[in-house]
Amino acid sequence: MRTSALLFQGRDDARLGEVEIDDVQPGEVQVRTISSFISTGTERWILTDRFSSSGTPYPCVPGYQRVGIVTQVGAEVSNIHVGERVIATSGSWTGETKSFWGAHLAVANTSSSEIYKIPDGVRNDDASGVVVAQVGYHAASRVAMSEGDWVVIYGDGIIGHCASQAARARGARTILVGRRKERLALGAEFSADYVLNARSDDIPQQVLKITGGQPVTAIIDTLQQPALQREYVSLLQVGKGQVVYCGHSLDKAWADMPLMQEKGLTCHYVSDWTRERIEATISLMNEGAIHLAPLVTHRGTADEAPGFYRMLLDNKEPFLGIIIDWSTEQ
Repeated sequence: MRTSALLFQGRDDARLGEVEIDDVQPGEVQVRTISSFISTGTERWILTDRFSSSGTPYPCVPGYQRVGIVTQVGAEVSNIHVGERVIATSGSWTGETKSFWGAHLAVANTSSSEIYKIPDGVRNDDASGVVVAQVGYHAASRVAMSEGDWVVIYGDGIIGHCASQAARARGARTILVGRRKERLALGAEFSADYVLNARSDDIPQQVLKITGGQPVTAIIDTLQQPALQREYVSLLQVGKGQVVYCGHSLDKAWADMPLMQEKGLTCHYVSDWTRERIEATISLMNEGAIHLAPLVTHRGTADEAPGFYRMLLDNKEPFLGIIIDWSTEQ
């Protein structure tokens, strides 16, 4: 069968097209997509041919998170059933158009190992972004902390918001630092105890004002900029402070090791996803501790999806969560 798909046809060229989906194979599940969630950083790098040293395999279908309904189940799959609502982190097919994870399309087959059942209490908008939410969860899970400890998150993107939400779920008091007033307003309402605007605030001074002069237990750094490291190291408790670097980096690790050693700090690097962490993130969504739905700023049909990528390339319009609605496609 042929199905609608978001194609990266070439560098800076996103368009709606079609791919041919094969019959479901043993160990696979076919899912009809309801919605998919754009990972703005990763997918922008893929579209601009910056993600991999081997280059983007144009034409390709990007995306690694979609929600849908199971329509077929292949042989050797016994724990997933037709009609169930699930998350799929990939799509597979044969042909000229490659799967770069391949989640932005109307129908696709996915290995059962990358299928996750969704509890009734989790909304589609939350579940559709579970992989990026899991990055934030993973970052917060690395921190050794006690209830009431202070955690500062640098970066007001989806990962920063989810890291703040996950840290709060563990009992931390959180401060979200960013540069976009629209994102910070959402952070103040849904994700963090405090927000600070790096464009106007003296961040170290304001953080210590909020904490009453107490050092913070951890910095979750989603931006990975050397100047920021020099700024926030002074906020951490000597000998006990922790820095968690999360999100994908295009460059070699740059952390200033002598500076970290001088303060006796612990450093964590996190990326990718695992079944255990995605299921833990889904569980927190079911409890209402992690939620993406209020952070969705843009939503459109498959026909409108190429415009979202033009918006990412222009980087002029405020955005946070972006969802593609595939419910009218096949």
